[in-house]
Amino acid sequence: MRSTWVAAALAVGITAACEPAPEQAPRGEADIVAEAGAVYDPAAYDTVAWTSDEEAIARGSDIFKWACADCHGPEGRGDGGRVIDGDTLHPPSFLAADWEYADDPDALHRKVFIGNTLGMPHWGLRQMRPRDIVAVERYIRQELRTPASE
Repeated sequence: MRSTWVAAALAVGITAACEPAPEQAPRGEADIVAEAGAVYDPAAYDTVAWTSDEEAIARGSDIFKWACADCHGPEGRGDGGRVIDGDTLHPPSFLAADWEYADDPDALHRKVFIGNTLGMPHWGLRQMRPRDIVAVERYIRQELRTPASE
């Protein structure tokens, strides 16, 4: 009798496992930005420490090459030419005199983590660690932005 009960339970479990999962509505970019904003923790950046600025900038250069240059261009001028859904992105130049994050590393950390609805990835939800976000922030602010900026 016990083997009959076990066989019946297995049959029910297998049948349930084969049924399609209920469909979920696709999340829109605004939902993802809201989710990223809800989990963003500025305190995660308070404890990031580097042996030197040079070490942070070197790591930030690597991060920039694979995460930022496609859109922002290799020199951060906003001229990467990345196309999403048939539209060429026009991100801001990090070199512009009026770039809003020029003097606000905390806001830049938040922007990199959260992204936006216009094509900037939500790097914090893509597992970019605070240490890497700080490194790319330092690279942008201390290496790409120079007194000779636009």
